[in-house]
Amino acid sequence: MVDSFFIRIVKQFQITGKYLSAQPYGSGHLHDTYLVKIKDQKKNIPTPYIFQRINHKVFRDPPALMENILRVTRHIRQKLVAGSTPGNEICRRVLTVIHTHDGNSYYRDPQGIYWRAFIFIDKAKSCDTLQSNDQAFQVAFMFGQFLEMLRDFPGPPLHETIPGFHHGPKRLKDFQEALASDSHNRATSAKEEIDFLLSQASLFAVIPNLIQKGEIPVRVTHNDTKVNNVMLDETTGEGLCVIDLDTVMPGVSLYDFGDLARSALSSTGEDERDSTNLSVDMSRFESILKGFLSGTKGILTKTEKEHLVFSAKLMPLLIGMRFLTDYLQGDTYFKIHRKDQNLDRCRRQLILVESIIGNEEEMKVICLRRPKTFL
Repeated sequence: MVDSFFIRIVKQFQITGKYLSAQPYGSGHLHDTYLVKIKDQKKNIPTPYIFQRINHKVFRDPPALMENILRVTRHIRQKLVAGSTPGNEICRRVLTVIHTHDGNSYYRDPQGIYWRAFIFIDKAKSCDTLQSNDQAFQVAFMFGQFLEMLRDFPGPPLHETIPGFHHGPKRLKDFQEALASDSHNRATSAKEEIDFLLSQASLFAVIPNLIQKGEIPVRVTHNDTKVNNVMLDETTGEGLCVIDLDTVMPGVSLYDFGDLARSALSSTGEDERDSTNLSVDMSRFESILKGFLSGTKGILTKTEKEHLVFSAKLMPLLIGMRFLTDYLQGDTYFKIHRKDQNLDRCRRQLILVESIIGNEEEMKVICLRRPKTFL
């Protein structure tokens, strides 16, 4: 994308200084993200910002999406201020939306594309794959703390930015329709994966049934708890900030823990082709369990805690089904960079599910032996 285009976009936002450069940034599947550098007029140094072109085919109501993000970040900011977080640290502990000159949290360009901008979190990093159990604890703690900080989020309810995002029966129906249509003649190349998913289909209704019975609460949840959605301090390794708030909406804590486990228990990124050594590391599982429960500070109910291992099995199964559904439909949702990438992604998730099934009893034992401080 040429500089002249970015200069026009940057000028729409409340940012002062001279435009220097823009480069693609991060590894997200949905939005186009750029690291934009502006020469600060006061400090006379390059200052980085994050700009994103919102994928409005997936998030069909960007204004509602941004309203959610503003409400959530304001609530967290108020908690940080009340907790005496130093002023210069607050922008590292919660996302800061940069408004346009007319006061909006987004800019819609002449082509109808929505753009947004955030303050760059300085001296911090995210990890596509975890390098240690300490990192796993920090990431899990941040997602647990995120749930805890939003426990008293005031009404009205947040917008549902992607309806039925983790709703298993809906996702199963989407998969079955894609399979029946087989519009790109790909089903034969994924027969083993299709058979496995259908054999596990009954699992998708478990959590919706618990919600319907009132046995687990609906909370404000993140809903996309991949390990790279937490920023860590470059020096100390401490968890700083939860990012990528597009799917923050009414949800269930189990989806957050399960998706965290799905992401954290894999020793390599979800786009790796080689799945030879993909298996559950029990010490890693214990680290994320301890971190998540430490962060939530006792807000989880007995039923939620009893289903943590189940959620770790459910979410890679659900995400694997979503990858396979997209593959059958012609790769219209997740970004791909090579042929059959979504099928490879699906296969990795299902291998992880099989490993969790094989270690499920040991994982339950780990949950039971957690100190009462956490459980």
